[in-house]
Amino acid sequence: MKIKTYTLDSFTNHPFSGNPAAVCQLKETLDELMMQQIAQEFNLSETAFLIPQDGYYDIRFFSPFKEIPLCGHATLASAKMLFTTKQMDEVAFKTIEGLMLKCYKRDNQVMMKFPLYETQPADAPKAMIDALGDINLIDVRHCRETNMLLIEMESAERLKELDPDFVALKKSHDSISGLIVTSSGDHIYDFYSRYFWPWSGGNEDPVTGAAHTVLAKYWGDKLAKVNMKAYQSSARGGYMELFIASADELQITSTAVVVHTGDFLLPD
Repeated sequence: MKIKTYTLDSFTNHPFSGNPAAVCQLKETLDELMMQQIAQEFNLSETAFLIPQDGYYDIRFFSPFKEIPLCGHATLASAKMLFTTKQMDEVAFKTIEGLMLKCYKRDNQVMMKFPLYETQPADAPKAMIDALGDINLIDVRHCRETNMLLIEMESAERLKELDPDFVALKKSHDSISGLIVTSSGDHIYDFYSRYFWPWSGGNEDPVTGAAHTVLAKYWGDKLAKVNMKAYQSSARGGYMELFIASADELQITSTAVVVHTGDFLLPD
């Protein structure tokens, strides 16, 4: 059995930057163990599995370690792949939790409609701050829907320099899915961020669409803006434009680059 597969770099228009994701086009669903094994074989931060339905696609996201309910860069990769290979200008994906994600072709870009999430004041354990290094803590928030902790620190320059102790970071908290560390922006971008997730996927995710469903509301309120430009300051780096369309809808616009196509061969 052959599965048509693609690898794309998301949130960038240059190969070998942004966040890579694998996309598998299925004719019918696979069992979860097989999808997990395929994700482990690709060994990227996420692999998306698309199953066509009447008017939309079911979409499942797997890291090499576990299934992930929502993944922005793999959604972007899936939409870009379909817009590149099929005559279509919009597509809808339904996640494992029943969330419908709508994506639209905008010239070479893809605009994705995502939920927008609130945060609540929270505490960061001292062990977590120690694992991050010497930072000036400005704010700590928690998002219930994504179970992400958000920490604002003092500068974009210091944010880029962070070199966390990931063993200590993972031990510092036992009930979150990931940690967003963010700082205010400059004349190019409204804010910067990095995303660490040793609890769910890997040490650091290069560019994280789902984290921006949290960041957009946080920075939108602080900056009194609905249109923002954001950059994730990982080694690979990636950008996106954000528009807060309503109290519960975020529009994320960026692009992706197809870097590989092939067939995944399943055992009989």
